[in-house]
Amino acid sequence: MVIRDRQVDRECITGAIIIICIFVLILSVVSMRLLDVKVTNIELVDRGLYTVITDKGPINISQDDILRIERTYPKVAITGTSVEQDRIYTTKGFIYITGLDPFYATGRKMINSVDFEGKPVWIKPDKIEATESVESRNQQNNTNLTIIQPFSYAIGTPPKLISLVFSVLSLQNLAIAFGGMALVVLIFPLRLATTMPAQPFMQEDQEYSSSEEVKEVVAK
Repeated sequence: MVIRDRQVDRECITGAIIIICIFVLILSVVSMRLLDVKVTNIELVDRGLYTVITDKGPINISQDDILRIERTYPKVAITGTSVEQDRIYTTKGFIYITGLDPFYATGRKMINSVDFEGKPVWIKPDKIEATESVESRNQQNNTNLTIIQPFSYAIGTPPKLISLVFSVLSLQNLAIAFGGMALVVLIFPLRLATTMPAQPFMQEDQEYSSSEEVKEVVAK
């Protein structure tokens, strides 16, 4: 009966943790939707200078501000056509554009102005040399990810809200981590506690069988 009470307590605790984590995840998703800044247009001002118009106002971007470019080519479920999706990391936040956006052509010009080869992942060539090995290039890639992490917010986000965005993202990651651990504990209970008492019975069976064998030998 005591073991059953412990199992019920553990299930209640893990269930409560999962419910709290789900609530925090929903709250964080809604918060990110409210804090998101949308790009409405991209205009070419001068050679190498672009203006990104957002809900919070225009932002000027030059070629020197671009740190990293990521390209993907997913399939659209409805039409089945290939639509390019690009994410441009800059010193003023990242820009997310797709082939369905009306300003995609101008955004493509911005990308091609620095990425002439059309690489899936373009990194600002500050210290990259042609003689570098693959391992050094991977290290440069990881270093670049560390550099752009402080700018992983939508371009045009007010400075006073940037810390709030990262706080919401950190809270979301914590909720996923704690919720995942609680779910693992709930799905995979501690079965070792139920299998341990079986060992004395096995020993008693062995002792009983050995005593029976001794009696049979003596009887013979």
